[in-house]
Amino acid sequence: MLFISFMIMGTIISLSSTNWIYLWLGMELNLLSFIPVMSSSKLLQETEASMKYFLIQAIASGIMLTSGMMSINKMYFPYMEMLMSSMFLLSMTMKMGIAPFHQWLPHVMSSMPWSSCLLLSTWQKIGPMFLLMSIFPNNMSFMIIIMATYSVMIGGLGGMNQSQIRALLAYSSIGHMGWMLMALNCSFNIFLFYFLVYFIITSSLMILFINSSNLNTPSSNNITAMPTMLFMLIMMIMFSLGGMPPFIGFFSKWLIIEFLIMKNMMMIMFILIMGSLMNLFYYLNMIFNFMLINPQKMTMKMFTWSLSILIIMSSIFSPIIMFS
Repeated sequence: MLFISFMIMGTIISLSSTNWIYLWLGMELNLLSFIPVMSSSKLLQETEASMKYFLIQAIASGIMLTSGMMSINKMYFPYMEMLMSSMFLLSMTMKMGIAPFHQWLPHVMSSMPWSSCLLLSTWQKIGPMFLLMSIFPNNMSFMIIIMATYSVMIGGLGGMNQSQIRALLAYSSIGHMGWMLMALNCSFNIFLFYFLVYFIITSSLMILFINSSNLNTPSSNNITAMPTMLFMLIMMIMFSLGGMPPFIGFFSKWLIIEFLIMKNMMMIMFILIMGSLMNLFYYLNMIFNFMLINPQKMTMKMFTWSLSILIIMSSIFSPIIMFS
């Protein structure tokens, strides 16, 4: 709990700082607090995953600090502004695991317990994504669009070759990060709505996996039997993650598609839709695999029932919220 408190503090310091040094300090505090959380059970695979994560994040932090030093000197060397923006974008995308700097994310998530996967897929995205939004490099819009479309396609294609749940959700996260990058080019409200929807849906799914006793260890990456009620909830969340109407995940993507239609960016819209369809395909494939297994008799905790009601209500009333 102490390390999680320092994680939250590090993210708050980064988001509230106006100085590059404090921004970097908050990122490092968040990183050094998350490493003990990742390797809390002392398993060899968790230690290996935490080491990989530390090396990638340390390299990204070094690049970010270098871009901050360049911003101090850009008044003397104006041509360095493009290089500074490129390095800052590179550092943030490396931290979040956005394509083409995504190779580490599936390997790391495959070796982590669900509690660490939850933090890595949600909370650890807040700092880099909102910093990228607040220091949005206007001269890098074209590069961000390319990275967004590439991430969506990698998230779809990579997930289709996976049979492990954690690795599949890692590629799903890569695809959703691509949609968020595209939302940055739309508006702040669209980006914030998409991020909140992704945060809530992903948290709900992983909390359900945490409460499933046969899926909450790093070695349980494959599909196993589960209670019927738990299966129904996971199926609803996966439909929402895949963008199937009338779930709220569809409406968050529809806002971005509507903006792309208004800007006459049809090719970009087509690529994003194809990536989303591939995401939906492997979600459906996983659901069909679940259906082939006999449901297991198991009692569900009260917290899981409360979460179930929240998921069902959000799925039913999401169209009303969108069009009210």
